[in-house]
Amino acid sequence: MTEWRLAFVTLLSHYRRHPWQLLFLLLGMVLGASLLVGVETINQEARVRYAASKAQASRGEGWQIQPHQREGFLDQSLWVQLRRSGIEATPVLDMRMVDAGDRPLLVRGVDPLAYVGQLGRPTGSTEARAWVDTRVAASHGWQQGDSLAFKGGQTLGPLQLIADLGPWIHTDIATLSELAQSGTRLSYLNLPALSEAQLDAIRRALPEQARLIAQGESTQFGQLSASFHLNLTALALMALAVSLFLAFNALRFSLTQRSELMAQLRSLGISQSALVKAVISELLLVGLVAIPISALAGSQFARAWMPQVQMTLSSLYGFNGLLSVQSLLLPLGLATLVILGAIVMVLGSLLLDPRVAISLGFRSRQQRQQTQSLGLMALGLMLLLLVAVGATQVTTTGMALALCGLLLVAGAALTPQWLQLCCRAMVRFRLKSALGEWALTDLDQQQRTTRVAMIAVMLALAAAVGMRMVVGSFELALEGYLKQRISADLYLRTGGDDDALWMSRLSALPGIDTVTPFRHQRARIGGQPGSIASLGDSAEHYLHLPIKVASDDWNRKLFDGGCLINERTQLMAELSLGQTIPIEDTGQPAFDCTLVGVYYDYGNLRAQAFISPQLMQARLGEVPLAGYSLEVGEGQRQQVYHSLLEWLSPAQLIQRERIRNLATTMFHQTFAVTTALNLLTLMVAAVGLFASLSSVEHHRLSQLATLLALGITRRQLLLAQLAQLGVIALFALILALPLGMALGHLLLDLVNRVAFGWTMPVHYLMEDWPALLGSLLLALLLAALWPLWRLSKAPVSQLMKGGE
Repeated sequence: MTEWRLAFVTLLSHYRRHPWQLLFLLLGMVLGASLLVGVETINQEARVRYAASKAQASRGEGWQIQPHQREGFLDQSLWVQLRRSGIEATPVLDMRMVDAGDRPLLVRGVDPLAYVGQLGRPTGSTEARAWVDTRVAASHGWQQGDSLAFKGGQTLGPLQLIADLGPWIHTDIATLSELAQSGTRLSYLNLPALSEAQLDAIRRALPEQARLIAQGESTQFGQLSASFHLNLTALALMALAVSLFLAFNALRFSLTQRSELMAQLRSLGISQSALVKAVISELLLVGLVAIPISALAGSQFARAWMPQVQMTLSSLYGFNGLLSVQSLLLPLGLATLVILGAIVMVLGSLLLDPRVAISLGFRSRQQRQQTQSLGLMALGLMLLLLVAVGATQVTTTGMALALCGLLLVAGAALTPQWLQLCCRAMVRFRLKSALGEWALTDLDQQQRTTRVAMIAVMLALAAAVGMRMVVGSFELALEGYLKQRISADLYLRTGGDDDALWMSRLSALPGIDTVTPFRHQRARIGGQPGSIASLGDSAEHYLHLPIKVASDDWNRKLFDGGCLINERTQLMAELSLGQTIPIEDTGQPAFDCTLVGVYYDYGNLRAQAFISPQLMQARLGEVPLAGYSLEVGEGQRQQVYHSLLEWLSPAQLIQRERIRNLATTMFHQTFAVTTALNLLTLMVAAVGLFASLSSVEHHRLSQLATLLALGITRRQLLLAQLAQLGVIALFALILALPLGMALGHLLLDLVNRVAFGWTMPVHYLMEDWPALLGSLLLALLLAALWPLWRLSKAPVSQLMKGGE
C-alpha cells in the first residue's frame, strides 16, 4: 500500500510543473461526456414523458375529443353542448403561424383561467396576454413584456416568461381565434376522468367527424421518434470518441514525459504493478473531478437544446408534452457511467501504445509497434469487409448506425499506417532547400507525435463530409419534392362546410383553371397509423404526386379499387405492387385496396394512402371535404386570393410559397441540432490537435535548438512546422474524403431508409468541398499556431536546457 501511494504521489507531482497536460486530460474527459450526457438526458426525459402519456391513456385519467380528419377541426358548438351537460370540457386551438421574420411559431389557444390554475404557480403580471417558455423566448430574443409581430401584421403581447412551458406559445383562445381569424373552430377538447355513463352519453352526442379517445391513446411517440433520438445519441457518441482521443493523447504524452521518472522509481524498488495501479488511480482521480463537471455541463447543454428538440418533436411527431431537466440526479448518473466507460477505453488504449508500454516496463517498443501497426491494419480491413457485407442485411436503425460506427472505427484503425506510408513516401522527393529536406525527413517523426490527434481530426473531417452530403442531398430532394407536390397556387381549408356550395362558388369564380377537392380520414394502412385521402374524380388530380414506382396503368387501376401509398408505408410494411393492403380504424368496417403505386413523401412520418372518391364514399360514406387546391391563370392569383377573402379568413387560405417556405424552414430547424453536434465534434478535434502539439514540445526542443544554432530563422522554423502539419492534415483529409462519402452513403441509403422510410438520390456536392474542407483545415492550422509559435519563440538556451 505504501509503495503504491509513494508512486501515486510522485507521479501526480508532475502536473505541478505541467498543469496544461492535466487540463487537457480533464477536457478530454469532460467535452465528449458532457455532450453525450446532454443528449441522453433529453432522450431519457422524452422516454419518461412518452411512457407517462401511454400510462395516462391506459388508466383513463383523461379523455380527448378529436376530429376524425388528421388536420380537421371541431366546431365550438360541441364544447358549448358539453358544458351545458355538466362536463368540464376544455377547448384548445393549435395554430402554426409565422412571425415577421418568417420563423414558424407554435401558438396554442387555451382557456386562460383553467390554464393558469393548471400551472399551479404565480404567472406574474395580470396584464399578460401570452405565456412563453423562458428558453423559447431566449432563442428568439424576446424579453418580458415584449409583443410578438406576425407576418400578417397582427401582434400578440405583452409576453409573460415562465420556465418549463414547452415549445408552444400559450394565449387566450379568443385572442388566437381573432388573430388567426379561425371563427368557431377548435383543434380538440380535453376532458377529465369520466364515468361509463358519461362516456356513453358523449359517444352518442358526438357528430360523425369527431371521435372520443383516451388522452395519449392515439400516440406512438416512442416508436415514431426512436430513430430521431438514436441519431442524436450516435452523433454524441461520435463527439465522445473524438474527445477520448484528446484524453488519451494528454495522458500518453504525460506518461512519456515521466518515463525517466518511472525508470528511477523502478530502480528504487517500486514494482511494475504499483506503477500501473498509480496510473489507474491518477486517471480515476481525474474522472472523479470530471463527473460533476460533465453532469453540470451536460444538464446545461440539455436545457439549451430542449426548445429546439421540442419544436422538432412537436412538428414531426405531434408530441406536445413538456421536456425539462427535473434534477441533476439523472445527468450525474449518466456522467458517472460515461466517465467510467471512458476511463476503461483510455486505459485499454494506453496499454497498447508502444511508448507507454516502455514507460511501464512491458515488451520492447519495436515488438509492440510492429504488432500494433499490423493488428490495427488487419482490424481496419476486417471491419471494412464486415460493413460491406452487413450493409445488405440491415433491418433496424440500430444495426444501420452500428455499421456507421464500424466504418469510422475502420477508418481510425487504418489511419496510422496510412499516415506512415504517406510521410515515408515524401522522403523520396528532393528539395533545393536544406530546411525543406529536413522538413520532409522529419515528417514521419512529426506524424508519430501527432498521430492520435490526426485520427480525431480525420474522424471529424469524415463526419463533416458525410453530414454535408446528407443535409445537401436532403435539401435538394426536398426542393424538387416541394416543387412537384405543392404545385397548386392556392390551398383552401373550408372546415367541411357546405361542399356543393363551395364547388359552385369556385367553379364560377373567374381566373380559376382547376379545382381539386381534398378529403382525408384517420386510418391504419397495412398496420401503420396514418390517414387515407382522396382527390378529384379523374387521374389528372393525382399527377402532381412524385411517383417513385407504379403500375403502367396506375391511373386507371386507382379508380378500380386501387390505392397509392407513400414510400414510408411501403418500406415499413414491405409491400409490393399488386399486393392487397388492409385499411382499418376508419370508424367503418375494414376494407382492402390493391397497391398500384408508391410516391415520395418526405417529412411525413406517418402512413398515407390515396384512394378514389368513389371507393372512399362506398366504404366510408360521406366524408366531409377538408379543403381544395386551386390552379389559377397566370397573373390572376392575387385577384382570386382577395376574392376568396370575402368568404374565408386568411388562416383558411394559404398560398403555395408560404407552404414551401414553412417546410424549408422546418427542415433547417430539424437539422440544427445535428449541425451543432457536428461542429462541436470538430471543435473537440481542434482542441485535441492543440493539446497534442502543446504536450510534445519537450521532445523536439534540442532538435529545434540545433536548427536555430545553424542559422535557421524563427520565422522559417515556424513556417516549416506549419507546412509539416498542413501536409499531415492533408493526408488525413485524403483518407477522410472516401470515408466521409461512404458514411454519407450509409446514412442516406441505410439509416434514412430504415429509420424514416425515405429514400433519395445521393449528391456528393463536390462544389461545396473546397470551401468546407478549406475552412476546416484553416481552423485546425489556427488551433496549432499558438503552440508552434510559442515553441519557435523560446530562447535557444531554454531549448537546449529543455532538451537535456
